[in-house]
Amino acid sequence: MIHGGVAVLLVSTDSPLLARAARDVAAAPQDAARALCEGFHRAAESARQKGFVCSTTIALVDGLSGAGERFVESIVESTQALHQVVGGAAGDEGKFQATHVGEPERAGSDMAAAIHLFSRSPWGVGIGHGLEATTAKMRVTRAKGNVVQEIDGRPAFAVYQEHASKRGVQLSAATAGEYLIANELGIIVAGKVTRARAPLSVGKDGSLNCAAEVPQGAHVAILDGKPDTMVAAAKQAAEEALQNLQGQSPAGVLLFDCVCRGLILKDGFQREIDAVRGVMGEVPVAGFLTYGEIASYSGRIESWHNTTAVALAIPK
Repeated sequence: MIHGGVAVLLVSTDSPLLARAARDVAAAPQDAARALCEGFHRAAESARQKGFVCSTTIALVDGLSGAGERFVESIVESTQALHQVVGGAAGDEGKFQATHVGEPERAGSDMAAAIHLFSRSPWGVGIGHGLEATTAKMRVTRAKGNVVQEIDGRPAFAVYQEHASKRGVQLSAATAGEYLIANELGIIVAGKVTRARAPLSVGKDGSLNCAAEVPQGAHVAILDGKPDTMVAAAKQAAEEALQNLQGQSPAGVLLFDCVCRGLILKDGFQREIDAVRGVMGEVPVAGFLTYGEIASYSGRIESWHNTTAVALAIPK
């Protein structure tokens, strides 16, 4: 893992590709997603006639745009049955000032980019988070979109301040960023943490601006993860991705991993990479720390994740 550098993974393939970019994601994430899929059906039909029957979209998006599930769901709706979408939201090393996405002709903030690829055999996707609730179950009593205003009738940030105070940490709105993203908000369904949502900033009214939508009325808890469970979750993601290659051997792995996992593991982040390679073998592994992870594929209801490791296994 490097900071302030560039990682490159070169993939040689005879698979047909379609690349697109879009602007104005924050104002209209669904429109941006549809723009990314322009020409998809023509490309898919052409690929199918040549025997490329599987399809995957690799999507990148501005991590501060608040795009979330609506963005990914619109990609799914604009593609085809059994199509899978994987990727991540760009980060800026936890500064939360500006994140950039681009394609060969242009780059900037509030942008998204996608590569639609068509293959003879499926690319394998897997996820794992390894998070546990550190508070009792609470209810979101006021929220709109990705802004959580109240939890149990209190300003959402006040709930976090109390949580931090019990750990000997005093939080202010201006300096809370690292604590918030390392202790994300988990949505609980049927007693299980089904989704994690990263609070990115604090509003003047004590609200929390999250990386994706948190429904009003949802049951939530503040989450935490220990290094060992984070590493185990990365291994779980790799195992699922390998299984979803359906018998093909992996040539390499793309890893989209939440920035908070980097904050928790710190210098031990190499353990995650080693865990992935322990499953996949001695293959190249590349990726980046994200402000949101994308994984929409067979058997998964949710499509936008936080505090999650998403592994994409590339078949030989």
